[in-house]
Amino acid sequence: MREWTREERYVALDMKDLGRLEELHKQIRESIWRCDYHVQTVTGLMGDTNGFSYFNNRWHLFYQWFPYGAVHGLKHWYHVSSPDLVTWRNEGLGIGPDELYDDKGVFSGSGYPEGDTLYLPYTGNHRDENWVRFPYQLLAWMDKDGKIHKQEEPLYGPIPGYTEHQRDPKMFFREEDGYYYFLLGVQNEQKKGRFLLMRSKEIRKGWEVYGELKVRGYDDFGFMIECPDLERVGDKWLLLFSPQGLEPQGDCFRNVYNNTYMIGNMDFENLEFIPDGPFRELDRGLDFYAAQCAGQKIWPERAVMCAWFGVSDYSYGPTAEEDYSGLQVMPRILTIENGELKQRPADDWKKLEGECAGEFTGSADVEMPRGAVIEVKNYNAAVALDLYGAEDHKGFTVTYDPEEKYLTIERGYMENQINTDYGTDRRVRLENGLQELIIFADHSSVEIFVNDGEYVLSSRIFPTLSENRFRVEQAGGTTTLFKAVRTVEDDFVICPAEQ
Repeated sequence: MREWTREERYVALDMKDLGRLEELHKQIRESIWRCDYHVQTVTGLMGDTNGFSYFNNRWHLFYQWFPYGAVHGLKHWYHVSSPDLVTWRNEGLGIGPDELYDDKGVFSGSGYPEGDTLYLPYTGNHRDENWVRFPYQLLAWMDKDGKIHKQEEPLYGPIPGYTEHQRDPKMFFREEDGYYYFLLGVQNEQKKGRFLLMRSKEIRKGWEVYGELKVRGYDDFGFMIECPDLERVGDKWLLLFSPQGLEPQGDCFRNVYNNTYMIGNMDFENLEFIPDGPFRELDRGLDFYAAQCAGQKIWPERAVMCAWFGVSDYSYGPTAEEDYSGLQVMPRILTIENGELKQRPADDWKKLEGECAGEFTGSADVEMPRGAVIEVKNYNAAVALDLYGAEDHKGFTVTYDPEEKYLTIERGYMENQINTDYGTDRRVRLENGLQELIIFADHSSVEIFVNDGEYVLSSRIFPTLSENRFRVEQAGGTTTLFKAVRTVEDDFVICPAEQ
């Protein structure tokens, strides 16, 4: 795999390179791991979900992007949009690192729609001649015509009392006090991850540090908190965050970095989040990070979430060898029901089901579509699924043991192995048994929705062309296999339409 120098990695997008980038795009479009219905990088490397929002009758999503290769280089924002959270098109460059305060990277941020404007607060990364980092909280906005503007001066500079790690502003408005808020992830001088709240009566100026947000009963979330998000869902608050430095606990927190959540109540006067229960993993698969809920005002009883289909510090070698890397997970609808978080695919997910490739009870062994949707109806009976298996070995397996009540996924049988230091399997215990699985398998990814949103397990895989079998053994119930419909345009767009 290519080694990149610092100088090569810290190169901003140059429109003179469009021909070169178009050639890169043509090459990666031929990859057997390009997807049918997941947002995927146009070139180079994709990272965190940014600026996710509903604005001007469309869903807008930006992602961290380094255009020139599969390496964490100088971060830009790339823009995609959708009418329904299922059908996506490329819109082009969103925000570039072209000002002093973000010249070493347009880091993560959020989206907040208000009237004819979509506000896009983000962290700008600047380094001096000694490579010392200075983080700034910056503001861009998109107007109703789709043009993005930048505010020249920062909303706020480096915050004293914390290390250089202070980033990822999630913006929201609280009607009770008339303040706009930022929730930031920061690292204190003792190298501990913390939540920090900022607030202002106006979006474009007047920001002040309000204080650290404490979580009752907890004081240690590792050495850094990334991508924090605070959402009002019905009459409860949902705190999402990506802590770095957690130790594994049995079947939980086994990835190098994990995405977690808590349900509870907010005390803004005393700067305290009061959880109803323990903090938990948002996704129980092998690859999921940097989740963000959309800024939207149309569904107060539910949140809409997306995330990076990857994990920081992991390597996705098979596509990296082809000079690209990165997906976004399918957007999810989040609700809180009887005190529990439910995660379901977007309402229009049935659009992804094309031709039926088979309906099975008992056992079957058929050809596996590269892109597929699989529906499993079960009656707490034993199930064994083998996706992308080969003639001589298993592929990605999904099994359920009704006696132990464990659902287990395993990718260790496959020819292409990734990030094995953190294991190749994950499992969850289903206290009420298994009734239903909806599985989205898309060339290089598998997302499994369990029991109408009770759990989700998301994992990257890289099956070879000879890994093309679908096998099922089921003691009770029915499994239906559908070929997937392409809903994500894989076209080369760098320059936004209005330019």
